[in-house]
Amino acid sequence: MNYVISLIAVVIGLGMAAVAAHESDPAAEPSELQQAQHSRDFAARKVCQGQAFEWADDKTLVCFKERP
Repeated sequence: MNYVISLIAVVIGLGMAAVAAHESDPAAEPSELQQAQHSRDFAARKVCQGQAFEWADDKTLVCFKERP
């Protein structure tokens, strides 16, 4: 009887661990929106040659030049 209870406890524990691991997978990877934002920022830094920039809209990049 004690063996059966231990076996059931192990099976329940493994099931809970599998569910917890499955739910944490998407949280570990960046979302597509975050990846797209990083890609846009990377391109903007290259185009603006390291100077400050701002996206005016989805297609318009504004590079700011520093004044002496």
